[in-house]
Amino acid sequence: MDIAQQGYQENEARRQEQTTAKVLAGGSLAEGLAGAAAIALSIIGLAGYFPLYMVTIATIAVGAALLFEGGAISSRISDLVNRSGNTSFDMSEIGSGMTAEFLAGITGITLGILALIGMYPLMFVAISAIVFGVALIISSGTTARLNFFALGRYENENARAIAREALYAASSVQLLIGIASLTLGILSLLGFATPITLLLVAMLIVGFSDLLSGSAISSRMMSIFRRP
Repeated sequence: MDIAQQGYQENEARRQEQTTAKVLAGGSLAEGLAGAAAIALSIIGLAGYFPLYMVTIATIAVGAALLFEGGAISSRISDLVNRSGNTSFDMSEIGSGMTAEFLAGITGITLGILALIGMYPLMFVAISAIVFGVALIISSGTTARLNFFALGRYENENARAIAREALYAASSVQLLIGIASLTLGILSLLGFATPITLLLVAMLIVGFSDLLSGSAISSRMMSIFRRP
């Protein structure tokens, strides 16, 4: 391989790194902001201010958050795995988790818009809560695996072990939030308690999960591309 070709390959690799970093940063930032918006809207609704409007708009925000994250990571998943040098994870499993979030995001946005214009608002929001819960359950392990790619940069084994435990703890929290959202959605459909309150709580906790996930993936995935 001559010097010119080697230089071209190095420049191309660096360009791919920059593209992936930008996509991940943009997707994670958008997810975090949408999650924060869902939290704020849910709190306003729980305080008694236009709860029906707040819960439908929060549903759209949560759907957008999942869409941003799933789309951003899915578009660059191959490059992520290649750059990390980690071949121990199943690409299809990671891809299915991100696809679940992407599809849940589209579903949530669609149902949220229909609910906002007055088409069976409580039923559509409840279905969205169930869809969000299922997506979070499916993708909880995927989030841990994606974050795990960044652990290779820890040279100290103790630091790596601590980081690994923290990542799996975060994955467990996402799993619990997914189960809670799924449960609240089902209870709302069945008419338990006050359905709109249950749905506002569901959007609040899912928004919180999106906010945490956005910040975690942004910080840890970007570390793969930082020069030592």
